[in-house]
Amino acid sequence: MREVEALLRRVAKVGSTVLIGGETGTGKDVAARFLHSAASLKPASFMAVNCAAIPADLLESELFGHERGAFSGATRRHMGYAERASGGTLFLDEIADLRLDLQAKLLRLIEDRFFSRVGGEKPLKFDGRLVAATNADLGARVKEGRFREDLFYRINVVSVRMPSLRDRADDIPWLLDRAFTEFSASLPEAPRGLSALAEEAALAHDWPGNVRELRNRVERAAALALGPWIMPADLFPEKGETSEAGRDIPSLEQARQDTERRHILRALAASNGETGAAARLLDVGRTTLWEKMKKLGIPTP
Repeated sequence: MREVEALLRRVAKVGSTVLIGGETGTGKDVAARFLHSAASLKPASFMAVNCAAIPADLLESELFGHERGAFSGATRRHMGYAERASGGTLFLDEIADLRLDLQAKLLRLIEDRFFSRVGGEKPLKFDGRLVAATNADLGARVKEGRFREDLFYRINVVSVRMPSLRDRADDIPWLLDRAFTEFSASLPEAPRGLSALAEEAALAHDWPGNVRELRNRVERAAALALGPWIMPADLFPEKGETSEAGRDIPSLEQARQDTERRHILRALAASNGETGAAARLLDVGRTTLWEKMKKLGIPTP
């Protein structure tokens, strides 16, 4: 994720069109908002459009706006997302679901930087950055004739791939803690936190729904946990209590060492492998950190 963050920060300095890919729930919308924020643009100028959620017959009007009387029910002029994104970011999520006729109009917006409202004749200038996202294989859609090849190359100027959660397991404990802190703050009687067993179960889970699934599970567990600590059955109720009972429970020493190892690895990642900086983050001496790394089998950079 640090590589993704570094790439987004570099792209934020220029106005290039960006295509964000990745599985459902990996945080493509979060990446788009981070890019917008890193460019020091006003929050109100970030316009997000879910191309799959808006009915096809309304999408053109929502995207480009319409003039009064353009169609039945158009009683006044309507500013579309492209117009409201002036000086900011137009984020098109699920762009693979965009109709072919709208793909042609979007291509004109990108190439000419102009668009027209539905029922309008005056071209309007598009003064913003376009960011698109999809979990589909656009290359395959192009071969199938379902996505314009020229549009594909125009939106794929800078490609950012969001990694799946199973490919960045080291982030799971941090994401669990962050989600729990967020959701427990609004609960009158929240659990104390996630147990070591719950964290182990989370690390062993494949997370097909990625970060979105993790947040949903933590929110439900924080609200419905029966004990003072969130247990594996609270995170994964579909697995039942038997999955916990039949599993070997590690010793307290082993659980402590596993927790220390993950914490040290996170500090090393945050300091780019610099042990001195990691020691300061952990509030221990460099020699103490070296000794712990040797004991826990963590290679010294």
